[in-house]
Amino acid sequence: MRDKPTFSTRDVALMSVFGCLSSLMTLATAFIPAPLPGLYGLIAIPVGTILLLVVREVVGKTGAATFTQFVSGLVSTILPGGPPVRWMIIPTWVVGGLVVDIVFHVAGHRRNKRLVYTITGLIYNIPGDLLLYWSFSFFLGWTWPLMFFLYGFAAIHAALGGLAGLFTPEILKRVKPVANRTAAPKNKATGYETRRSPK
Repeated sequence: MRDKPTFSTRDVALMSVFGCLSSLMTLATAFIPAPLPGLYGLIAIPVGTILLLVVREVVGKTGAATFTQFVSGLVSTILPGGPPVRWMIIPTWVVGGLVVDIVFHVAGHRRNKRLVYTITGLIYNIPGDLLLYWSFSFFLGWTWPLMFFLYGFAAIHAALGGLAGLFTPEILKRVKPVANRTAAPKNKATGYETRRSPK
């Protein structure tokens, strides 16, 4: 018997669409005038966090968040806007997806999903923020103190992500039933999705 595939075609399509939406949100908000670089994240981070947590929950498989962030990082690398060190975008985005997948895997089927989403939103951006700080300091000659960066950017990003995670269950109540209706039924013997033939 063949091994059950990690992701179905529907899963890949969902992750790709959500990844593109997250990237386009960052691009759209980057054109908003801001007194400091990165303040567009006040909109982009909560929306991106919700998109990422929703697709991870709907797909329900380890690696979904990482793949979604890879797609988002790839699109963000091609499109204008985003961090000035272009080649750091994909690693920064992907490490955030890894954090989400690890937290979801460790949490398993905990009853208090809201707490899991909130904690995930709080911490998943931190490794990527530190990567960006290192790349900005090394390649762009940033002289900002680390503590200023942590409190001025990383702490704000964490708070925005945690707030988005807090409201994710309400979004899932509306999105998950629609996503489940579009899923093809699975063959119990093989685990593969089966398509109904048109009448």
